[in-house]
Amino acid sequence: MSSMRRDVAMLQAQTTTHAQSQKGNTLVEFAFILPVFLLLLFGVVTFSLALYNKTVLTMATREGARAGAKYVVNRSNLITKSNATAAVQGVCQNNLISFGAAMSPTITFNADPISDKILTVTANVNYTGVFIFSDIPISAQTSMRLE
Repeated sequence: MSSMRRDVAMLQAQTTTHAQSQKGNTLVEFAFILPVFLLLLFGVVTFSLALYNKTVLTMATREGARAGAKYVVNRSNLITKSNATAAVQGVCQNNLISFGAAMSPTITFNADPISDKILTVTANVNYTGVFIFSDIPISAQTSMRLE
């Protein structure tokens, strides 16, 4: 008859009662970690999209300032501002991302670009994020000399 060594027999204690008490431990830990993980995930997504929209808005103001600053034969403040507005709205129309209503930028200009010889285009928009951030104001401004 083979007998087990004494030190090995002590290590092979019954584990059924201990294992049964640890059955839901992983599920409870997952339930604690999941909301924090989802909050971080949605925060990263919301921040990334807000940063993307800021980049699009900056590109739109550059295009607007470039379109308004181009030489036109009988240039007036109205023609300059309408060319810039059309360019800004053209860039923003298909490129801005929002989880709320469609975003349209508020476009403002300096008072008299013709006499100032500088056109300043400013665009503002409110970004609606995912659950975490309700309204994030985003703005961009570009100035160019008139040709």
